[in-house]
Amino acid sequence: MNKLLLKSISIVSLLTVVVLSGSLSAQQPTRVDENWIMAGIARQPVTPDPAIRNWVTGEPYGKIHDSLFVTSLALGSGAGRVVLISWPLVDAGESAVAELKERAAQQLHIDPNRILVSATHNHSAPWSPVYKKGLRGKEVDPWWAIRYMPPQYDYRPYSQWMELLMAESISAIRRAIEKQEMTTMWLGRSDISSVVQNRRPRPANWGILDSRLPERYNYKHPDWDPDVLGDGKTFGALDRAMTSVFFENEAEEIVATLVHLTAHAVSIYPFMDGISADWPGALQHQLKHAHGMDAIVLQGTAGDVNPARRGHEAVNEMVQLLIKKVKTANEYAARLETSDPVSIIGKIDLPLSTYGSTLTGLSEMPANIQVVAIGPLALVTLPGEPMTQLGQAIREKSPYPQTLVLGYSNGKGVYYVGMPGEKKYGGYEVGDKSGLGNDRAGEVLAGYAIKLLNMAFDKK
Repeated sequence: MNKLLLKSISIVSLLTVVVLSGSLSAQQPTRVDENWIMAGIARQPVTPDPAIRNWVTGEPYGKIHDSLFVTSLALGSGAGRVVLISWPLVDAGESAVAELKERAAQQLHIDPNRILVSATHNHSAPWSPVYKKGLRGKEVDPWWAIRYMPPQYDYRPYSQWMELLMAESISAIRRAIEKQEMTTMWLGRSDISSVVQNRRPRPANWGILDSRLPERYNYKHPDWDPDVLGDGKTFGALDRAMTSVFFENEAEEIVATLVHLTAHAVSIYPFMDGISADWPGALQHQLKHAHGMDAIVLQGTAGDVNPARRGHEAVNEMVQLLIKKVKTANEYAARLETSDPVSIIGKIDLPLSTYGSTLTGLSEMPANIQVVAIGPLALVTLPGEPMTQLGQAIREKSPYPQTLVLGYSNGKGVYYVGMPGEKKYGGYEVGDKSGLGNDRAGEVLAGYAIKLLNMAFDKK
């Protein structure tokens, strides 16, 4: 490995244990058993004033359908602790992530390289704000966020929300650490293929003479059936797995639950213009208030995957099925080995398309990839909107038997990104404005993620 690669990678040492004092102190393990890990979870409200403008319509949101919460999961203790953050937003942009990590370092004395920030890709909430320009070349806000309105940074309700997002994210981290207790780690996996669909079916390139498919046959059509494909198309790739990781204390009570699955948070969108946390928020709320489970929801490589059915009723139907599967996963869960968490962050330059270079003024886009590993479980993050096959390619070559690939994490990257060859299938996701990377960008992301996973495994 060359020196430049080594220089670009920050590996957090696991040899020095520092017990945080004051408000960040938490119960310390009393067992010698290495297969116990400290865990704590907390949520804090981050709902903006509905007077701020909706990036989808350009008009004020107007109402709050349900509240937004930032969730923090703290794992491990002292200098070996890692913190996971889930924002109920469209994205976790480079500037907002950098701002949170800087504040966490200053206020909570947490190593920024041990913080993982992800978003649920919720379309019924704002994009993450920009606190500092220049991290993406000439680009400040994504064109989606300002296509119907100017930036809102000088608008008081928006600037107040920017501060609220940071303050409550810090509070969520602090509370998660304070609530930590000794736990065992259990994993269950469920098939959710009945409630998700790849929205990019593969077209037939020859042999079709005619079709009975109605015009504009999609989720808005009254006869829409997501289980049917017309025009001789074939189904696109799908990650049908929902993984639930349960952290249980000595009394066998569930202290925290990590839920990972792959589906755009667009069940309510675009059927309502108000603020909502969509299905991830409904899942968290019902798990907590109806079943006593505090959960963090982490989004997968959902660039080409939607909920199969959409609308207000569909949200509840989807959530009820997911809850049933989470509970069953817990009933049949397997206990995992644990270890001190490993956290590695590496920076890679992603090749840009001509449009991407013109928009940003860059020839390559810097992007962060992170691996957090505990025993046989590894989380690996990708920026932007990765598609299904990117996640599959990484899992197939990961040395960890339980590998969860997250999208929408630690930056916007090149937005939509897939493995080479996706453009020939057409679709919105591969349009010039949808992705800033060239056809190699996804391959570069996957290759680097696999490299970091192997480096983390070598530190195991």
